[in-house]
Amino acid sequence: MTKSVRISVKPEIWDWALTESERDERELLKRFPTAAKWFKQEQDPTFRQLENMANFLRVPFGYLLLDTPPKNDAVAAEFRSISNKVPQMSKNLLDTILEMDRRRSWMGDYRRELGWSKLGIIEKFEQENIKDVVADARLAKALLGLEEDWYTKVRDLDHAFRFLRDKLEKAGVLVMRSGIVGTNTHRPLDINDFRAFLLYDDVAPLIFVNNNDSKAGKVFSLIHEYLHVLFEQEDIFLDPYLKTGSLETRINVLTAEVLMPREKIFTLWRAGTDVFAQIESLSSIFKVSQLAMSIKLNSLGLINQRIVETIKAKSVQHFEKKAREGEEINFYTTYYSRVSMRFIESVIRSAESGDIAYTEAFSLLGIKGKTYDNIKAEVMPYG
Repeated sequence: MTKSVRISVKPEIWDWALTESERDERELLKRFPTAAKWFKQEQDPTFRQLENMANFLRVPFGYLLLDTPPKNDAVAAEFRSISNKVPQMSKNLLDTILEMDRRRSWMGDYRRELGWSKLGIIEKFEQENIKDVVADARLAKALLGLEEDWYTKVRDLDHAFRFLRDKLEKAGVLVMRSGIVGTNTHRPLDINDFRAFLLYDDVAPLIFVNNNDSKAGKVFSLIHEYLHVLFEQEDIFLDPYLKTGSLETRINVLTAEVLMPREKIFTLWRAGTDVFAQIESLSSIFKVSQLAMSIKLNSLGLINQRIVETIKAKSVQHFEKKAREGEEINFYTTYYSRVSMRFIESVIRSAESGDIAYTEAFSLLGIKGKTYDNIKAEVMPYG
């Protein structure tokens, strides 16, 4: 019988991994009874045991093979714009960023090998924006092929998100979303940690949206991060109502104008009629939250701040009381809603052409062999 290969892990790496994972040591020893011997260097784990331990600790397998622990400041340096806003990232947020960065990096390399250069939407915005809110909002929509009244062509907020996501994907932007880390349903993403983030790349910018946000919040976040793509700046989106730096303020104002054009609002606004009823109606028309609509109306001088605060209080109560909606029951429906279809297609084509190993494709897509075959049959039905 072939002897199992055992792998030595340095004590300082074990110390780092245990601290990084935030796992309870008693729980760990219950799951891995021989782990105490590994930590004391009395015995080495097998490859499979180490792989299972990495999954349990929620650390990359390769990190356990290092001679010295990885430095967190390297992560902070790589994602400086994000770490400046969130100095202490949660484990769930950090792992999600690292997973998405791997996908972004792979897609960027893949597209560059195919001869891609900076996305056209980025170049055109850089050349044609005039630092005017109305004009630049119209430009941002035109670059995606969005008509001024695009919101009249979608049924509801779910449809609006899918519609906008498809426009972004066609323009070259990768859009991912999920409410959990990877496929682990026991690791939900906290809306208090972040609403969305953008990992910037000239040819493969990646937007990730926290699926635990409200439906209106996800639409707002998607456009907000799209504008960060146009400004070529990595970002993590925390709260649209916090006072922030000048660029972030500008992007929030632009996001509101993209979604709620002032000209259309003035056309629809009826002075003297019930304000709250109008806010509800307008938010439904423009596919935004009532709070976002009230802030926009206040900025246009149509309502006062007291009304905004009333709407804000009601919005917070509604969000806190509303039970989190479950993800789609069907695995494949859920998967396609979470992962960029352009990314899926590119990875599968690369694997089928022999450019990458199937194991790498499975890892990038976060799936296994049989699932891969089923997805390939749908994405590439004719081979």
